[in-house]
Amino acid sequence: MGQRSGVFDAPRSQESDEMRNAIAASLAVFSFVWGEAAFAQMSERDLAIVGRALSFIEGSQSGERVVALIYDDAGQAEADALNAAMSGGYSARDITMVPRMVPLSDVSGGLAGADAAILLGGLSAGDAGISSTAASNGVLTVSSDMVCVQSGQCVMSLQSNPSVRIVVNESAASSASVSFTSAFSMMIERI
Repeated sequence: MGQRSGVFDAPRSQESDEMRNAIAASLAVFSFVWGEAAFAQMSERDLAIVGRALSFIEGSQSGERVVALIYDDAGQAEADALNAAMSGGYSARDITMVPRMVPLSDVSGGLAGADAAILLGGLSAGDAGISSTAASNGVLTVSSDMVCVQSGQCVMSLQSNPSVRIVVNESAASSASVSFTSAFSMMIERI
């Protein structure tokens, strides 16, 4: 058999190894960023943003705010982590957020008296009537899933990685009787 020649048979140079490594690193970063955008979990940084949003609601006063952590089986660990982070109260600006664990099966009773509801584990506000229950109770619904706010099922969607992005669906906010001060309105995108 004759000698083969081609790209794969060529001796590797340091430049080609560096190029290969750069491409692999770029793909790894792309995969990480894409994965974060599609399946982002709420973090403590996100909690601070939720706290700021609550403090910018029209008519809001300082003090405690109840934040319902709505979860299904897939979101149990995420809910437990946020509940632990908020135990004893989580201060943001002039309010203190107090968590309330709400399994998806108890949404109808779990949102009464809540100021905000964070949807965890990939839940959509359409699941188990979360959106309508939250709207009838005047609850700010928050998700890291941008589709939730784009579809009008959530009032607010946020992403804090790699930079902060807050999007508010005006129709969903109006349905839930949630309006923000003009100072906060300058920091958000509206749809």
